[in-house]
Amino acid sequence: MNVLVSGGGTIAPIDDVRYIANVSSGRFSASISEACLRRGARVWHVHTPTARLPFRQWATLDLYADDSASEYERLRRLRGDYRAVRDRLELVPVKPGRVSDYAAPLERIFRSEAIDVAFMAMAVSDYEPEPVPGKIDSSMESVVIRCRRTPKVIRSVRDWAPNVYLVGFKLLSRVSKEELIRSAEAACRVNRADLTVANELQTLRDGRHTVHLVRPGKPSESLGPSDSLADLVVERVFEESRSPRPVRVD
Repeated sequence: MNVLVSGGGTIAPIDDVRYIANVSSGRFSASISEACLRRGARVWHVHTPTARLPFRQWATLDLYADDSASEYERLRRLRGDYRAVRDRLELVPVKPGRVSDYAAPLERIFRSEAIDVAFMAMAVSDYEPEPVPGKIDSSMESVVIRCRRTPKVIRSVRDWAPNVYLVGFKLLSRVSKEELIRSAEAACRVNRADLTVANELQTLRDGRHTVHLVRPGKPSESLGPSDSLADLVVERVFEESRSPRPVRVD
């Protein structure tokens, strides 16, 4: 199984020293890559500069741990887990900049590799400022930043890889479950995705991370909260990607 996972939040420059970003840490996408690797897949992990990375996100030594021996044992096992799969993991960093800087390496991978499943979890900027050369004067009382809407990169994936099992992600905040699912259903249609993973920001922040798997023309499925949420999502997606799918007419 060849899998592409994208993760982290893109950065859109305002001037030479400032930028617009979002709250995505890339943690969930890193966990998805780990789950895919544990199932024997080869993974291309496309990530922003500040995103958490597979295995590395757990690799910090807790200096305040009461049981230092257990902490060192945890890191030893983590190192072993990484070494067992590292030959099947390719990290693809995306430089900070415009959305086109993210789209280019994606298109290259989709066109050159036989990708079976794509988890498009990266939080891509919906709007980009018109960047100002130099630095905006910090003595100004107010600043107006003009932004332009960016193209939805996920909508091009089906053109680059017509047969890929495409998984999109939808994150909203302070909305009902019903509204979240309706939005994910719409995203499935416009993105030509096989499945959209719907998240609600407040449940994530409250430690009650629950996702809803939304498929065109099928009932939604809710998963979580669970420490193994990424594993559950990957298990469902791998099962469905191996099943015959109806011919898509776009």
